[in-house]
Amino acid sequence: MTAPLPLLAVILHACAAAAAVEALAFDVPSGSSKCLTEELRHGALSHASYRVVGAGSTSAAADPRISARVTGPRGEELHLAEAAERGEFRFEAAEDGEHTACFWTPRYEHGAVVSVDVQWYAAAAGARAHAVGSGSPPAVAVAHNEGHIASIAEELKKLEDSARLIHEEMISLRQSEHEMQKLNEDTATRIHSFTLLTLAMCFGVAGLQLWHLKTFFQKQHVL
Repeated sequence: MTAPLPLLAVILHACAAAAAVEALAFDVPSGSSKCLTEELRHGALSHASYRVVGAGSTSAAADPRISARVTGPRGEELHLAEAAERGEFRFEAAEDGEHTACFWTPRYEHGAVVSVDVQWYAAAAGARAHAVGSGSPPAVAVAHNEGHIASIAEELKKLEDSARLIHEEMISLRQSEHEMQKLNEDTATRIHSFTLLTLAMCFGVAGLQLWHLKTFFQKQHVL
């Protein structure tokens, strides 16, 4: 039997990888903007890609493009793209604070709505992402907490240690069972040997008694 250590390691790796990726999808009405704020710690790495997945209008075909701007906690510009169907940005947080990515349509079209899909990857920092827009409630709310991830990793480590201890205990029990079985077999063999020896001694003593009695009666001229 082998311990399920590789499986626990795979589970641990999968949990750590999944928690670092956020998939966001929201609509951007023409004439307004939607922003994502990511609270990052110093040194946190972020990489995001975005694309237009759909556009519609009550009057005419909407422009299937989007403009994007990313700023740091002090308002410094980290990324700017205008009238693009897709794009990406990556940066390393220079300081703690909220980093904001805003999306809007390059030109106003009455009743037009553009759907945007964002894949945001964050590593080595706890963060909270939410989408906000003028005149509408938040479209997406996603949170990933580094402390929560650490607690999950700690619990998985405890499960791994428990599995190892159980495996070692099972091996010890099997060894004890094997030793006990061998002792029982040796004891049964010895009992069988002693039983045969006892029977042999009984037959020997009985034979001696018969020989003695026969000799005695012959001397007494009884036989």
